[in-house]
Amino acid sequence: MLKESLEMFHLDENTWRAVADQFTRELDMAGVGESSSLKILPSYSSAPRGNEKGNYTAIDFGGSNLRVMQIKLQGQGSYRIIKQLSRPLRDPQGRYDYTGPHTTGEDVFGWVADLVAELLMGISTDGLGFTFSFPMKQQSIDSACLISWTKELKPAGTIGKDPGVMLGDALKSRGIKLKPAAIINDTVAVFLAGCYHDSAVCAGSICGTGFNTCILDYNQWKYPMIVNTEAGNFSRLPLIYYDKVLDSQTENPGQQLMEKMVSGKYLGELLRVTLKDMGERGAWSDYDPSLQIWNQPFAIKTEVMDWMQKETPQARLLLAGWMAEKGIPARAENYQLFTSLVKVIVQRAIMLIAASYFSVLQRNPLLYGERQLIAVDGALFKHWPGFLAGTEKILQRELQDRSVFLTYTENGSSIGAAIAAALSLVP
Repeated sequence: MLKESLEMFHLDENTWRAVADQFTRELDMAGVGESSSLKILPSYSSAPRGNEKGNYTAIDFGGSNLRVMQIKLQGQGSYRIIKQLSRPLRDPQGRYDYTGPHTTGEDVFGWVADLVAELLMGISTDGLGFTFSFPMKQQSIDSACLISWTKELKPAGTIGKDPGVMLGDALKSRGIKLKPAAIINDTVAVFLAGCYHDSAVCAGSICGTGFNTCILDYNQWKYPMIVNTEAGNFSRLPLIYYDKVLDSQTENPGQQLMEKMVSGKYLGELLRVTLKDMGERGAWSDYDPSLQIWNQPFAIKTEVMDWMQKETPQARLLLAGWMAEKGIPARAENYQLFTSLVKVIVQRAIMLIAASYFSVLQRNPLLYGERQLIAVDGALFKHWPGFLAGTEKILQRELQDRSVFLTYTENGSSIGAAIAAALSLVP
């Protein structure tokens, strides 16, 4: 029965190509306004030339921490971080908590403005770029409409409003004559940061808690524009039983299906669902249905999966401690079971991401030339052994006529915000 479960996650060559073809078809449909699980959402930003210069303030707001930086763009694709500050949404000492039920928009954007004010003490700036990684409808390079919040944030009185205006008002009330020159999401920021360093970048992608990709689109704009594809919502996928079980238990069934198969938020839950099913079918002798882990969604974190697949003494020690805490016998057979499942779950994620990238790279191949780069960011690309290299290897195998590489873009969300501001202020 273990072999049966392992084989369910296997993607053969024909299935892989079918996924890539469907991704292309969905992108084309989105481009002409037809119903599609993908989008072609304009960022109102073009690719940088690499010669942009100036001192810019960058805000990265979208995860569990708020980060602000003062960045000097030096031209020739280089930059220098002059100063940076970071604050968590929830203070460990309990002095504030912006995830609380009584938080307002004024509270949150005032908090952001306070950190910007602290950053700018004794510093002059040429402009402000704002990476705002929450669902929003972009209206221009410096204007957007907030659709919803994620990641525990639910400040009152903000939905439908412009985050740039709310931040600008908060800055103004603190005597800071500054408003965002550009508002972008984190994927666009990664593209800009990667392309500033190397003009061969033709897409930006993040695979961490979530998954998304943006591309440089030539088809319907006055100039080549970076567009957001909402790749995590791609739905033309070979779902297996475990995918359907996981999806049915989420807050948004039928949505973000690609994300639920490849991102760090869901890989651990996919493993838990698989192990629980194997236990209930009698395929795992150490399964104990009374243990809390089998009735607690998202009880297996991605870092635990990392311990399972490493097979090093330190990883085994950490895993043994976790298993003891959860009540699972720390036996060699269980180690092997976990390792085998983690490897096939992660390999499938790598293959699905590679299929989407293959589609993107094939979309306008003549416009990009022989050398193509995808700028990437996110915890899985940064920390998971072989995730970036495995994705890259598949693309290089399938696109032998071109030099294709993934380039990890450190601090992409912040650097990209500074570049977006420069592009907006200096045409």
